[in-house]
Amino acid sequence: MLITGGKHYDLLVDWNKRLSSEIPFLVDFLKDIKPPIRTILEVGCGTGRHAQILRKDFGYLLTGVDIEESMIEEAKKRVPEAEMLVHDFLDHKFLKGCSFDAIISLGNSVGLIASISDFKPIISRFSQLIRKPKGTLIFHLLNTEKERNEWSSPRSVSTSEGEYIFLRGFTSSEKYVHPEIITLYRPKNNVKWKMVTTGKASIPRINQRKMISILNRYNFKNIRVFGDYLKNPFNPSSSVDMIFVCDS
Repeated sequence: MLITGGKHYDLLVDWNKRLSSEIPFLVDFLKDIKPPIRTILEVGCGTGRHAQILRKDFGYLLTGVDIEESMIEEAKKRVPEAEMLVHDFLDHKFLKGCSFDAIISLGNSVGLIASISDFKPIISRFSQLIRKPKGTLIFHLLNTEKERNEWSSPRSVSTSEGEYIFLRGFTSSEKYVHPEIITLYRPKNNVKWKMVTTGKASIPRINQRKMISILNRYNFKNIRVFGDYLKNPFNPSSSVDMIFVCDS
C-alpha cells in the first residue's frame, strides 16, 4: 500500500472533490439496470466513503473488502449497516458462493492489486463474483499509457494535533508506472517538519486494447471506456484515468 492507516488516508484524499464526480457517475450507470441493482461489492473500499452514500442515499446493499484492517475499522464506523471485511480479494475461498448485482472498484485499487498479481486474476475474480447475466462491473485505473514523470502541487491539511503536507508524484519505466506519496507532519506549536510515511508502488502498464481483451476472455461485454468521470472518451495520450464499465 502507498499509505497505511484509515484516518491518515482520509486526510490524504480530497473527498468532497472525488465524491462529487464519482458518485453521480456510478449512480448514472446503476440506476436504470434491469433487473434492478440491489447488492454491490466494493473492492478496495477504503474507509467506506462511497459505501456510505450508496447505502444512505440510494439504498444499495453494500459489501466492502480491503486488505488494510485500519481502513475497515473506519469503514465499519462510517457504514455500520454494510458488511465490511478485511481480506485478500484474490483468495478464492473468500466470498465463495456469493454473487453480486454490481462490482465497483475506484481509486486505482485494481492497479494496486495488479502490482502484486497482474490483471488477469483480478478480472477472473470479478467474473466469478458478479451476477450473470446483466451484472455490472465498474472499475478505475490510472492511465498507464500516459507518460508520468512529475509531482503534483502539495496538499496541506491542518488538524487539532498538527499539520500534514502530502506530496504525490509519478515516475515511469518501460513496464510500470510508479506512483509515490510522501507525507510530512508538524505537531501543533512545533516549527520542525518530519517525514512520517512514504511509499511507492509499481503498477503494470496496460493499454485499452489489452484490458478489453482480458475482459472479453472472461465474458464481459458492452465494454465502455472513459477518460474521466464526466464520461469524456478515453484518450491514451492525455486522459489521466481509464474507467471501464461493462456487463456480465
